[in-house]
Amino acid sequence: MHSTPAARAESTTLAQPLSAADMLPFYEAQDAVTSVPASNPPATIPAPTADALRSAGDFEISFSPALWMSRVRADTSLNGPTFTVDDQLGLNGYEATFNGELSASWGLFYKVMLTGWFFSTDAATSATAAGAFGAVNIAVGDRLSNRFSAAGAGGEFDVTLWQPFADQQFPWASKVVNAKNTASDGWYKADLRIKAIGAVRWYSAQLSVNDLTAGTSASWSMDAVMPGLGGGFEIDFNMADHVSWLDSIRLEASGLMGTNFTNEQYFLAARAGLSFMFTRNCGVEFGYRLEDFKLNNNSAIFDGGVQGLFVGMNVKF
Repeated sequence: MHSTPAARAESTTLAQPLSAADMLPFYEAQDAVTSVPASNPPATIPAPTADALRSAGDFEISFSPALWMSRVRADTSLNGPTFTVDDQLGLNGYEATFNGELSASWGLFYKVMLTGWFFSTDAATSATAAGAFGAVNIAVGDRLSNRFSAAGAGGEFDVTLWQPFADQQFPWASKVVNAKNTASDGWYKADLRIKAIGAVRWYSAQLSVNDLTAGTSASWSMDAVMPGLGGGFEIDFNMADHVSWLDSIRLEASGLMGTNFTNEQYFLAARAGLSFMFTRNCGVEFGYRLEDFKLNNNSAIFDGGVQGLFVGMNVKF
């Protein structure tokens, strides 16, 4: 069977390839699809990188000189009845006292500290109580000129037992970076330390009583060395992301008790302070300090201490 000329012409027309003009709409549609921009993923802020020293530790020396506005509150006797040093002997004034602390820390958990202070006060008063103070027989109304001084010095060794917000919470624990507690400068946003403290303290005190009316005087001088134990805490708040001129704020408190098991001698020391660190190495501190102790040499007894507010500096090297 043979096809007609018309059929052959139609077949020839259908078999011809498409022209560029015929394909143009197809390419335009493809370009439209591929040119639609993909949605951008939300921007992410990189997490701060923890400073290596915060989990490795370093050797650091700190010096903290302070002006301690202190006063004495105590009872005393010398082969006779007890007098109150601050009331009946009139030694109740506040005195500007130097207090210094020098410490060295290494690693993350260990610190040793040397501390020392000296206090002195004197007063002229009229006796409000009668009694014998050594060779002085005090009568009510007698004019007295009295002087008291005391000093303390010692060493402390403290160990941080627990840092709950740190990379290494215990001295024996492994290190795991606490990314949630990392500020923009790489240090902790907050750092709490619970410490145990061992100490040795030396205390010295002198008291002289002069009865100007009777023309007599008496005095005593004693000292003692005592070991002690205690504890404390420190918490630092990183302020670098909040206040441009302040690096951190530190709140700390500690307490110590000790005895040498001789003549009921003992000491009790307490300290609390608030520090404002303008840089990582320099700041100021405000706080309260108590040094309470009992000295007894079988003739004289002193039972009390020196206490008051202080202001000082913190300098780190």
